[in-house]
Amino acid sequence: MKKQKLRLYRPVSAFFSLLLRIIINYNGRINTGKWRVIATMMRKELMILWNHASVKVLDVRHQIVQPGEKITAYQLPASVFLFTVRGRAVVQLNDVMYPVHTFHVIHGGKGLTLNVSVTDNEWESYIIFYKAIIPLPSRQEIMNLLKSRNWFLSPYSIVPQQPITLLDKLDHLRSVWNSGDEDELRQLRAKGWFHLFVCELLDQMDEQEEGITQHDLVFLAKQYIHQHYAEPITLAAIAQTLNYSIPYLSKQFKRQTGHSPIDYLIGVRLEKAKDLLVRTDATLQEVAEGVGYTDFSYFIRAFKKYTGLTPGQFKEQALYVDEGSEYPMKRLRSELVFLSNETYNLIVVENHSQRDRGIDVKGRMHKLVLGLALLLSACSGTTTGSSGTQHATPVATSATEATSQPTEQQWPRTYVDALGKEVVIPKEPKRIVVTHFGMMEYFFALETPPIASTLADRMLTTFETLKPYASTATVKDIGEVRTPNLEMMADLNPDLIVAFSGTHNEVYADLSSISPVAMINNTEERSWTETLREYAKLIGKEQMAEDYITNLQTLMGEAREKLAKHKDKSVTFLRATGDGSTFYVLDDNDVSYAYDQETGLGLKSPGQYKLEGDVISLEGVTVLNPDYIFVVDHADRMDKTMAELNQSKVWQSLKAVNEKHVFPLDVSISTKGPLAIKYATNKVLEYISTNESF
Repeated sequence: MKKQKLRLYRPVSAFFSLLLRIIINYNGRINTGKWRVIATMMRKELMILWNHASVKVLDVRHQIVQPGEKITAYQLPASVFLFTVRGRAVVQLNDVMYPVHTFHVIHGGKGLTLNVSVTDNEWESYIIFYKAIIPLPSRQEIMNLLKSRNWFLSPYSIVPQQPITLLDKLDHLRSVWNSGDEDELRQLRAKGWFHLFVCELLDQMDEQEEGITQHDLVFLAKQYIHQHYAEPITLAAIAQTLNYSIPYLSKQFKRQTGHSPIDYLIGVRLEKAKDLLVRTDATLQEVAEGVGYTDFSYFIRAFKKYTGLTPGQFKEQALYVDEGSEYPMKRLRSELVFLSNETYNLIVVENHSQRDRGIDVKGRMHKLVLGLALLLSACSGTTTGSSGTQHATPVATSATEATSQPTEQQWPRTYVDALGKEVVIPKEPKRIVVTHFGMMEYFFALETPPIASTLADRMLTTFETLKPYASTATVKDIGEVRTPNLEMMADLNPDLIVAFSGTHNEVYADLSSISPVAMINNTEERSWTETLREYAKLIGKEQMAEDYITNLQTLMGEAREKLAKHKDKSVTFLRATGDGSTFYVLDDNDVSYAYDQETGLGLKSPGQYKLEGDVISLEGVTVLNPDYIFVVDHADRMDKTMAELNQSKVWQSLKAVNEKHVFPLDVSISTKGPLAIKYATNKVLEYISTNESF
C-alpha cells in the first residue's frame, strides 16, 4: 500500500537560502514543485550522512508538561529528536517557532536553545538525545556535504501521516534504554531501534509533495537573516532574495513579529554575540566581526543599548548565572577550572589592544627601564652590587628540569619560566600579583598572600576554601583573567607578577613593563604537588612547600585508610547545571585526588559516563546509581538545589538517596589546588564520622 504523505516539512539550512529565488516564482508565490525538488535533495543528503555516520544514543527522556507551564532557555547538550505524543505546545529552537500538536516530530542540533510553552491540556513528549559523527577517513564529497549542510545540527520539523509506526519504534527504544541490561548491550540495542526510527522518518519523507503556504514569507525571511547575519546584508538584499518589494516585506514582517527586519537582524546578531562572549574565549573584536559588525565602536554601543551592559559587564555577570537566566546550562565547570591553558573560556573577557585600554605607557617608562636592566642582568648571568662587584645569580629552574631545589633563600635568583625566559627576581617577593584566581590558594598555602588577583572579590566571598582568608589578607581585585587591569597593577608596585603561558601571552609585554613576570605552564598533567613546588621556587619557600605536601598527604592517607573498608562502594560527584534535571559528572580530571588509589582518597568511581558537552540527565544518574553521591554547588545555592532534586521521583529512586548517602560539597573542590584538596578531605572525614553507615 502506498504510503501517505507528510503534511508539513520545514528544513532549515543555508543551502535553501541559495535556492529561494528559484523556489519563488515571479508572481510572488512559492513554487510547490520546486520546493519538492529541494525536499527530495534534502532527503538524499540525509540518507548519505546517516549511512556514513557513527551514532550513539545518549539519553531517552519522557516528560509531561502541564498547561501554562514552560521549558525556558534549555540549551541542547546534544542533537535531539522531540516527538509529541499528545497535547499542543509552541516549541522554539533559537528564534524559530513551531506550533506542535500530537505526533509532531522536531529535530534540533547541539547548542540550540529550546523553549516550550504549553497551550492547552497536558503536553506529553519524548526526547531522544544522540550524537552522530562522520568517521575519518571518509570520501571528500561526504566531508564537503557535512561542512556545508550539517543536518545533524540543523533544526527542522515533520508531521508524519503514519505516526504509529514511529511511535512503535520509539516505544521499543525507550524500553531498551530503561532496561537493566549491561551498558554495552543496552547501547547496541538502543542504537538499533534508533536507526529504525530514523529510517522510518526518511521513508515517510519520500512521498512528500505539499509545499509552503503564503504566510511562510516571514519564516523564510527570518531564516535568511539567521543564515547570513554575519554578512553585511541589507533590507534590500533580503527583499531581492525573496523576490518581494521592500515595503511589502517590511509590512508583513512587522505584522507577524512586531519588529522590522533590520531590528530583527540586530537582535539576532547581538544574541549571537552574547552566546560567543559566554561560550568562547574570542576577543571583542573577533566577536564583533563574527556577528557582522565591521565598526567595533558601533558594536559596543549597539550591545549596550540592547542589553543595558557593555560586553565586559555582560561576561562578568554571566560568570555566575542564576536560575531563570537565558544561559542556565553555562553556570559551571568553567568558573572553577584550573586545568589547562584551554579551560578558562568562561572567565575570559574582551581583549582590547593597548590603545583601546588606554594604557599610560609613558607613566610607566621607569618600570620598563627596570625591566630592561633586569633582562640585561639575566643575559649576563650576573648582578652588580652597589660596590660594582659582580655576584653569581642562583638559578631556580622549572619543575621540568629538576625534581628538587635547594632551600637556601638566596637573592637575587633566576627562574626559567614556561616560555624559556630567564626571569631575574632581585629580592624575595613580598608584593606578588597573580593573574588567575586559581593561583591564590597556592600562595595562601605558602603563607604569602598575593596583594592582587583577578576576580579576587568574587572568589574570596564565594569559595569556601578561600573565605577564611578574606578577613586576614587584603587582595585587590584587578578585573578579569585575560585582561587584568594593568593600571591598577602598576599602581600596586609589585615585586613579581605570576601569569599563565598561553592565557596571558598577549599581555606579556605590558606585564613585563610593570615588574618581573614569571610565566607558569599550567597543564592537566601537572599534579598539585608539582605546582606547589613551582610556586615555592619563586618566593624561596621550598621547605614550606615540602612540609605542606607531607602534612596534606598524611591527612589524605588517614582518610584513605578509614575508607578502605568501603572500597567496594561507588562514589559520584555531581555538579548541578541549574535546570533541575542535569549534571556535570566530576571525573578523574576534576577531582582526581578523590579517586587516586595510591596518594588520594582511594574512592571507587561508578564507571565512566561521558557525554558530549559533559552533561548527564537524572536518568543517566540512575545508570550510574552510585552508593554515595556528593552534590557540588555554591554554598548559598545548596539548599535550593537539594530541594529541587528531592521533588524528583527519579532522584528519589536512587540507591544513595534512599540510604541517605547524599552529601553537599562546595564548588571550590574542582580547582584541584592544595586548599581544595584539604577542604574536600576534611569534609569527607567529617561525613564518615557522622554517618557510620558510610
